[in-house]
Amino acid sequence: MNQPEAHFIFDWRKSRWNYRLPVLIAISFFAHLFCFYIFRVVYPTTTSLLPPSAQVTVLDPNRAQDRSLLEWVAVNDPAYVSAPRFDSRVIAQVAPRYKPIYSSLSVELKRSDSAKPPEQEVPSLFSAETLLPMRSRPQEEAPPTTFPTRLEIASTLQSRAPASWPALPTSAALSEPTSIFVGVSPQGGADYIFLTQSSGNGPLDQKAEDFVHTVKFMPDPNWTWGVVTLRWGGTQP
Repeated sequence: MNQPEAHFIFDWRKSRWNYRLPVLIAISFFAHLFCFYIFRVVYPTTTSLLPPSAQVTVLDPNRAQDRSLLEWVAVNDPAYVSAPRFDSRVIAQVAPRYKPIYSSLSVELKRSDSAKPPEQEVPSLFSAETLLPMRSRPQEEAPPTTFPTRLEIASTLQSRAPASWPALPTSAALSEPTSIFVGVSPQGGADYIFLTQSSGNGPLDQKAEDFVHTVKFMPDPNWTWGVVTLRWGGTQP
């Protein structure tokens, strides 16, 4: 039993000699010869003439032909119609002559004394200031102003604020405030502490967290969440 012939997408069988390509090449060759005959023999190329060179015509008033053209241009000049002639002598006769007031008044000028440099006196070698110089007292420096540390708690923690707070921590240098997000348990302990705003000083932030751990809030049946902010100062309130 013969097996059925397999079907492929491309036909890989060797085809016979194809005569179409040589025929198309021959037709294209004869078509080019015919076009060459038409455009080169029947219709020869036209010779192009160069443009004439630039010329300048000068009108001579001594010639009769040029004199008539110049007279016509002088009579029909549009400048006489659009811009009338201007006579400066008429304006000088009509307009009054300007005479400034200061031309008839004489003012006496005074010299300023500031032009002379002030005479500086030569200090004496035996003056009291030279022999007994005065010593200026040193100015007393004002003590630096210090601010107490302030504590701010969120409104959600106001109802559970303790009656007495522990001693607030202090800072020796001026620092940004530290904000801590606190989760208070029903028993009143700060079980969850999250630093939300740092002061830029790690030990100060740690002191703030330790302070919040020591705070004993009022008991409540529910958990309470809020932000506690310490504004650092040099002294305790």
